[in-house]
Amino acid sequence: MPSSDDWSISHNLALIYLALAYGTDHDLGNDEMKALTDALGRWAAVPDDVKVQEVVLEAATAFLEGDPQTEVRRSIDRLREDLSFGERRRALRDVMRIAEADGVLLEREQGLIHRLADAWSLKQMSEDLLEDTSAVVQRQGEDWSLVHELAFIFIAVSHSSTNDLSDAEIDAALDRLQEWRPDLGEEEVREVFRRALQVYAECPEQSLIEDSLDALKEALPPIQRLAVLDDLCSVVRADGDLTETERELLMRLAQAWDVSVRLNGTA
Repeated sequence: MPSSDDWSISHNLALIYLALAYGTDHDLGNDEMKALTDALGRWAAVPDDVKVQEVVLEAATAFLEGDPQTEVRRSIDRLREDLSFGERRRALRDVMRIAEADGVLLEREQGLIHRLADAWSLKQMSEDLLEDTSAVVQRQGEDWSLVHELAFIFIAVSHSSTNDLSDAEIDAALDRLQEWRPDLGEEEVREVFRRALQVYAECPEQSLIEDSLDALKEALPPIQRLAVLDDLCSVVRADGDLTETERELLMRLAQAWDVSVRLNGTA
């Protein structure tokens, strides 16, 4: 990663473009890459393909080797300070072009666009861009909320530890989700679980699990992260004592969430 003196506006733009093109679905198609490099080249005082590729590579290194959430937040804040209002509008249009490049506007892409617009005081512009998009807009029957992230993690941890999801684990997960959202009816909680299971079945990559963990870490204070770990422990041991694999997995989660727990084979 370049030194702070070498980290430029172009680097911050590249990191956000990459977060949108790659970080939302963990796939970077040729159309998205071309839209990304074209957009970045337009910001350069003297467009240079080699220089643009270097900036993209350096931004990708920061994004992939650091904490993606932290890096994106830092770049958003820096650009809010470094760009004029007109330049922020221009950057948001570039972001929209990159999101549309593969013909589909994913929900996570829409979420990042809204996040940028809120931070850059461009909320109305983002709504207009999303309304006028020519891309196919991916929508869900309900908003993807914190309880969906919890359900996704319950499923991911239970399945990844044994490559199976038992009825006992499903029942335990539903009970714990109900405790997080007592305002939801039993069928509504089941629908949340079904939706999370669908997402996991379609794309169970480790990178998406890490995204969900990052989202929960950012949304929840330490005491609630401990509560989630307790829930996870209850869910994975619903079909028997904790295995060594399950215990190691929960300990890694605790470390990732910066909380301390003690686990043994039976508790």
